[in-house]
Amino acid sequence: MFENILNHPEVVTGLAEEINGKTLPASLLFYGDKYTGKLTTALELARILSCENNGLWTCSCRSCEEHRVLISPSTVMLGNRYFLEEIEACADILNRHRQLTGQYQFVRSIRKLTRRFDQYIWKGMENKIKGLPGELEKIGTILELLNPGKELPAGKKLEKLTSNALKICTKITEYISSDNIPINQIRNITYWTHTTFSGRARIVIIEGAESMGESSRNSLLKILEEPPAGVYFILISTRKNLIIPTLLSRVRPYNFRTRTNIEDRAIIKRIFRDDSDGYINLRDFFMGMNGVNLTLLRQYSSHALDILINKKEIRIDDFSEVLSIIDEKHILRIFLEELLILIQDKCIGTIDPEIDIPLNTLQKWNLLIQQTMHNRISYNQNTRLLFETLLYRMREAV
Repeated sequence: MFENILNHPEVVTGLAEEINGKTLPASLLFYGDKYTGKLTTALELARILSCENNGLWTCSCRSCEEHRVLISPSTVMLGNRYFLEEIEACADILNRHRQLTGQYQFVRSIRKLTRRFDQYIWKGMENKIKGLPGELEKIGTILELLNPGKELPAGKKLEKLTSNALKICTKITEYISSDNIPINQIRNITYWTHTTFSGRARIVIIEGAESMGESSRNSLLKILEEPPAGVYFILISTRKNLIIPTLLSRVRPYNFRTRTNIEDRAIIKRIFRDDSDGYINLRDFFMGMNGVNLTLLRQYSSHALDILINKKEIRIDDFSEVLSIIDEKHILRIFLEELLILIQDKCIGTIDPEIDIPLNTLQKWNLLIQQTMHNRISYNQNTRLLFETLLYRMREAV
């Protein structure tokens, strides 16, 4: 069990013991920094729980075959994550090495995105995803050509397919809800958990659990109080401290420690087949794959936070350099993410214990940042105006 989970022996040993001892709780929380393998572990746990045999990665039962390519009907995924960065990295692996492992990685990276749009998740909200079925059909056609076991297209045809896939996935990500997990999705999943799957375990994976709104949290709390038999909820969070106590009391936490840079570089070499030693850690690797200048984004995130904390005058022209590169939607998202990471670090005192940012202020800032991203994606609003408005509203919230 868990043969493909790296650097988390305490977590996987504990999970394996609970599975074998039949003491695994119905509601779990995987928490820790980004790029620590939380979703990979959640998906592997889902496969093991659904396995018809011994739970080994190499098991040939139908359930495991479905889980390995992420098409199992017994698992559902909600929430947001760094889809495009992962897809880009996996496309690079497949194009360079053209091996079976690369096929698995690429197909899985895309289905981590497309499975967020299973029909039953969006029932009653179809008007919000008009145009999406066509994009999903296009990406499905590409995946059929690249599925593990299929002979890969020759020469430049493979690069063209993966490039087209990335373009389509970029469009698909624009349909991910700005408020992360709407209440209607929780209601739809609640209904789904009460359906029968021939005795299989059913697993609900929710990423970004800390970002759920109050109505979504309350709806989730109701089902966590008494989940149907055979149903498991795996919540994933990068900020456990932002999850409300009533929700924390209903889940068993599993801490995914931050890997060392040495461990991250080993993963980059082993999993992503990059021997260049040009990246310090996995975050820098994923950002680098997308040509993101993290140094510049972090510099201006720090400047923005200094303005907010000290209530300085906002001079938008001081941000001209960074505004020139964040006009792309996904770069703006990464910049806002860097700002939020810095804010949260200061709030819990890991950088400067003298700075005390109340939790309610942090929650307001998080909401304002999410709204800014939504306005950029949904209404294509001017980046400069959006950013300036965000800074003023965040400063007023202090």
